[in-house]
Amino acid sequence: MKIIKNIMVNFKMIFTNYGFYICTAFTIILCFCAGIYRDPINNNEYSVIKSLIEFDREFMLNDNSFCSYKVAENGSGSWLSMFIPIISAFTFIPLVCDESESKFIRFSVFRSSKFNYHISKFLTACISGGLAVAFGYIIFTVSIYAVFPNINDYSKELQTILKEEISYIYPKSAGQSYIFILGIKSAEMFIYGAISSVPSIMLTCLIKNKYLVMCIPFFIKYTVTQTSTRLSSQALSNIENPNIRLLKFSAVISPDSILNVFNSPNMRLIFIYNGTLVLTAFLFYIIICGRRFDCGE
Repeated sequence: MKIIKNIMVNFKMIFTNYGFYICTAFTIILCFCAGIYRDPINNNEYSVIKSLIEFDREFMLNDNSFCSYKVAENGSGSWLSMFIPIISAFTFIPLVCDESESKFIRFSVFRSSKFNYHISKFLTACISGGLAVAFGYIIFTVSIYAVFPNINDYSKELQTILKEEISYIYPKSAGQSYIFILGIKSAEMFIYGAISSVPSIMLTCLIKNKYLVMCIPFFIKYTVTQTSTRLSSQALSNIENPNIRLLKFSAVISPDSILNVFNSPNMRLIFIYNGTLVLTAFLFYIIICGRRFDCGE
């Protein structure tokens, strides 16, 4: 019960602080910056914002790339996936670091316990990071449905093509409504944001500088993403005889694998891999914080 009470107190701080709303706003902005259309003539890529400026509705109705569903689905990648470690961490990490520097921790620990205090901080960081990203994505999706053509506005031929694409990309969700699929995507965004905040809260047990705590995971994610990309390229170097095991391994370790986890053929492995990383980070965080003699440090 004390853990739940501490989490509620933490969320009261979060929702009365500007950090959560800034993260939600940045999620929306980065989703609007995602590329959704590539001109086949000059190969120029158009983002959501640029598409609204450059193309009229008549042009959009000739290509299902501008369908509200596809735009909302594509908005979860690109720039957002690059900056997700910073966005998810900014909701709560600055508050943790500021509280640590002020030496106010010991008073909170005395009211509950060291164990309850640090568990509540870890859980709050994960949940708040996931909520900020998910809320931002939901607002983005609602906005997209208000300004881009709906699937029913397209010709029967383009509707059929889009349905075939969805059944190929999301075989497990075939036959479901577009709203259901976007609901699954919102859940994936929540998990994505929650997991992305784990490295930052773990680092708070070692580093008190909030800028380092939020930026180090950014470089870690970049390194792992590049490693995954190189392994994938290596696996496909011989296109006639690809290395299936290496390709599967690169897909599982990719930090962005969570974005499509519920429709991935490697869903179980992805959850096991990420769950192991989260559990390891949690145990490391609890052990390091528990070994401190001064509760204010």
